[in-house]
Amino acid sequence: MTSRKIRRRGTTLHTYTALFKALSDETRLRIYLLLKRELCVCQIQVALGMSQTKISRHLTVLRNAGLVTARREGLWMYYSRTVPGSRSLRKFMPQLTEWLESDPDLMASVVSDPQYATLSLEEVARIAK
Repeated sequence: MTSRKIRRRGTTLHTYTALFKALSDETRLRIYLLLKRELCVCQIQVALGMSQTKISRHLTVLRNAGLVTARREGLWMYYSRTVPGSRSLRKFMPQLTEWLESDPDLMASVVSDPQYATLSLEEVARIAK
């Protein structure tokens, strides 16, 4: 086996381990599931009942794993899911996300306070302001 094949396989392995490490944390999985559409850090903060610092730290891990992307608008950072760069992950992530989102108990446990599970994202944004 050439060193090129070993390097490529190592890169793929690293991609998957980074992905699973990112999603193995409960808070990061909750954030990922919240990001059905673009959200501001303040919206995530209200939904999870956590500090902005903790949310930002977890978002950094998700960004480094290639699961989310960020954009700045003035003082605010907005996050959304991203399409993975790896061809195999482009097939895997939509299926994994669909499985996770199809579990109503899991989706109801994403937010810290059950009242937020029934609120629209617009209402959560209003609460955050």
